[in-house]
Amino acid sequence: MDLTPHLALLQERNQAIIELIKGESVVLCLGDQNLLISHSFNPSHQALLKGLCSAEAEAVHLVKLHRPKFLVCHDKLLPGDGIELIKRCKTSQPSLKTLLVVCQPGNFQLQLALAAGADAICAADRIGQGTVLQALQCLKQGSCYIDKGLRDRAAFEPNKLSPRELEVLQELHLGFDTKGIATRLGISPNTAKGYQKQLFQKLGVSRRMHAVLTGIQMGLLQAH
Repeated sequence: MDLTPHLALLQERNQAIIELIKGESVVLCLGDQNLLISHSFNPSHQALLKGLCSAEAEAVHLVKLHRPKFLVCHDKLLPGDGIELIKRCKTSQPSLKTLLVVCQPGNFQLQLALAAGADAICAADRIGQGTVLQALQCLKQGSCYIDKGLRDRAAFEPNKLSPRELEVLQELHLGFDTKGIATRLGISPNTAKGYQKQLFQKLGVSRRMHAVLTGIQMGLLQAH
């Protein structure tokens, strides 16, 4: 693929990414040796990187050591697994913002990534089209991002949710907490909490934000 006609735009997006996360710290774990070498020689990236590696275990160590703001990783590592890496790092540092770059979309399971705590997910073959910039903008704003190329509506059947669980999902989408949901639906807070737990289990997520995002991606909710 000849990207020469797009060089100016690519450089502009790269600079926008650098400006967006200026002053933040990043650990980068890539399952591609050529990309590792490329990043290691890029002066603009050196100032941001606290760690650069290819193995899951190495990244876990670097995250614990430096406690970065961002972890960016491939789904397949050398050796290791990006989803498992995110899960391990989120356990030790829940505030960590994670961006998963999917190199093998045919084997990718969206629900597993969300359940592990991935905050943003991009397809490797769409890098250069603005997806990484969009993902990082969402992370800076405290929201999540899933590349539209990875949205798989067939991964979940809407009829798995009960009518009440769908109502709870809608209330979460509107921004109500457990107490607010209970009041609006005329149920007790404990009952509302129980429905949320069932909902999260069926969607394969552990956070409200991910439940809402999954609902939007699966066509259960309308994006604002």
